[in-house]
Amino acid sequence: MGEIIQAVDLVTLIGYIDKRNKKLQAILLQNMEKNFDKGSKEYIELRKIILDETSDFARSVVRKIFGDGMEYLVKWYAGL
Repeated sequence: MGEIIQAVDLVTLIGYIDKRNKKLQAILLQNMEKNFDKGSKEYIELRKIILDETSDFARSVVRKIFGDGMEYLVKWYAGL
């Protein structure tokens, strides 16, 4: 099993993960907008994939670190 290296505030850590996720989404979408028309079928499909998959990844990181029981905290934080 793992070892605790440093005490971490859970809300701060989840906030950091969420912030980095949103930044990654923004960068990917901005780069995508350079190559696709916003109204195009490809843009809409790729946008959905990017948002869904990056959000799923961020949630999986939180679940891996804290376990499935922390999912409620992620949902609570997202509602702020």
